[in-house]
Order: sequence, then C-alpha cells, then structure tokens
Amino acid sequence: MTTPRPPRRSRATSVVFGLLIAAAIAATGTPAGAAPSPTPTPSAPAANTNAGGGVEPAPPGSIRWSVQPSSAQGPDSRKEFSYRDVKPGTAIHDYVAVTNFSSAPVTFQIYGTDALNGNAGALQLQPADEKPKDVGAWVSILKTSVTLKPNERAIEPITLTVPATATPGDHTGGIVASIGVEENTANGPVKVDRRLGVPLYLRVAGPLNPGITIESVSASYHGTANPFGGGSTDVTLTVHNTGNVRLNLNPEVAVHGLYWLKVASANPATMPNLLPGSTVQISAHLDGVYPLGPMTADVRVVPSQITALGLPKAPNEPQAVESDAFLWATPWPLLLLVLLLVGGFFAFRWVRRMRRGRQDQVVAEAVAKARQETVEQLKKKAMAAKAGGGGTGASG
Repeated sequence: MTTPRPPRRSRATSVVFGLLIAAAIAATGTPAGAAPSPTPTPSAPAANTNAGGGVEPAPPGSIRWSVQPSSAQGPDSRKEFSYRDVKPGTAIHDYVAVTNFSSAPVTFQIYGTDALNGNAGALQLQPADEKPKDVGAWVSILKTSVTLKPNERAIEPITLTVPATATPGDHTGGIVASIGVEENTANGPVKVDRRLGVPLYLRVAGPLNPGITIESVSASYHGTANPFGGGSTDVTLTVHNTGNVRLNLNPEVAVHGLYWLKVASANPATMPNLLPGSTVQISAHLDGVYPLGPMTADVRVVPSQITALGLPKAPNEPQAVESDAFLWATPWPLLLLVLLLVGGFFAFRWVRRMRRGRQDQVVAEAVAKARQETVEQLKKKAMAAKAGGGGTGASG
C-alpha cells in the first residue's frame, strides 16, 4: 500500500490528510456509552510519528491534534481502520481517539467520508462540503462534535453499518477530525477547514472482478532545431478501473516508427491505489524521439492486486491492456537543410554554367575577331600582289 497524500488546498479549504498504512487488523468491539473523557496529560508526539493516524503539525501556540484508531481504553497499534470479508448487513463497532495537544480548548467535528483519486491519481478525501455516498455514509459516530481541553482526549464509539445492498469489493474512505479556523488573506478573512484523517478500508464479501480499460490515448511531438537530433513526445492515457477492487498500475510507453522500429520508450512511475470505478490520467514524456514521419505511441498498462492489510487476491488476475495513438513527426530542420543543399547544388551548377558560357563567348569572339583580322590581312596581301603584277606588265 502507498500512503495516500493530502489533497491540494483550495481558496477556502486547507486539508491535511495523514494516512499511514500498516499490517492488516480487522478490529471490532462493543462500544461503551462513554462520552469524551479526560486522560492523563499525554506527551505530544512528533508530527506523523503517532501509532495510529495523523498528528497535525503546527508552530508553537497553534492548534495541534491527532486522530487515531482506538480501543475503549485508548489508541492502539493500528494505523488504519481495516475490515475484510464483511457480509452485507453487518454492523462493525470500533473506536476513534481524538487528542488535543494545543494549549487552548478546541472543538472538533468527527465524521466519516469517502476517498477518491485526485490529481495525478493521488488518494485523498472528498471535499468537506460533499456528502459521502459510499463507505463514509455508512459510518455513524455517537458524538460528531466534541470540545477538548488542552491535552484532553476523546474516545468515541463508531459504528460502520454495511447496507444489505452493498456491492462486493473494496470501499475506501476515512474517519476525520476537523476544525474550522479563520485565516487572513489578501481578500480578507476566510474560513478554512483543516482536517486530519485515518484511512478506512472495507472489503465487502462476494465475487471479486479486477479489471481496467484504457479509455483514451493522445500523443504530441515537439521538434528540435538540430537537424540531426531527436525531439520529444508527450503521451497521455486515461485508465478506468472497471472492476471492484483497488489496483496498482504499472504503465509502459513506447514510440514506434515504420516497420515497428522503436524510437523511444519510458516507464512512468507506478500509479498506486486506483479505486473501483475511478479514472486517472497518466502522462509520460519521452526524449530523443527522432522524427520519422508517421509514428505510433503505444501504451501498455499492467495492473496488480493489492495484498497489503491481509487482503486475499481475487481468483482471476487482472489482465494487462494495450492501446495506441497516431502521431506525425516531420523532420523540418532536416528537410530545410536538404532543401538548402539541393538549392545550393543547383545554384552552383547555374553559376558555373553562366561562367562557362561567358568564357565560351569571349573565346568565340576572340576567334571570330582573329579570323576577321586574318581574312582582312589576306585580302590586303592579295590586292597588293595583284597591284604589283599589273605594273610589271605595262613596262614591258
């Protein structure tokens, strides 16, 4: 299991969701009819080091508290509420402990809620203003609001009633202790909800059918100015958990050219804890992709079952799924270089031909001039010879 991460802070809600995962413990008990009870002054544990949930870290003088799985006597060694093979219609009894480590009284709201896959698939609690519809709605707490003095602890009985119509498989949520505080912002005071929660994992008995599908794949190519270098490709795929158990996803991405020539490949980080019915986007960035014209981005996702917390595997293993997307990568810098080289070659030939034509014209003009001068000289000599011959005959 991977520790679910806190949701992002919105303008009006700051959420701290510490979910620490450990070995499976399916604990049930009979709730006592006790209200919050003071405890001996507890030593304030360091942030996120308590045995059973989260401790809200804060500067000295600020509000600091913890929420933990508990027995009727106090927090136990569990780090989550985990129940498996629970039949529909079953009621589970347990306890949650909330401790105020602050130096002033604090009022806490305690409630159950659902989990969801947020941005990049991170496991988080649904927003506080949304009403739970799954396992969070099945949780009832004797006192949903408690005010604790400094270093006082409340141990509250909780009951998780699984509906008779509950679907088999995994249901994920959390038990939350929250406070409302006022924070100053640039736009004035804002009421902020700060939450700390313990994960709640419930598996309802029945047939388990793990499976995923790839709903879509998109790819885009980004070129480079280097005519002999490779660009990059961004690939995004959307994966949907179509089964009824939580799954880890191991994606593989590759870009192929003509004749299935592999141009580049990548193995994005494992996406843990995709909840049943949830959808997540996985992105991969591949460098060194040489543009080969028509190419395909091929994706493969290998799901694996989660066996932490003592969860048994489904009898049928989830199958790997594949898909692809077409993309066109034109090597513009190389084409421009080739065009310049070809243009330069023909320009060189044209200049050379022009120069050769001019040289031939000069030679031809010189030859013609020499020929004309030779003819004229021959004519002069002939006329002179003819004139000389006529004078000799007259004297005789």
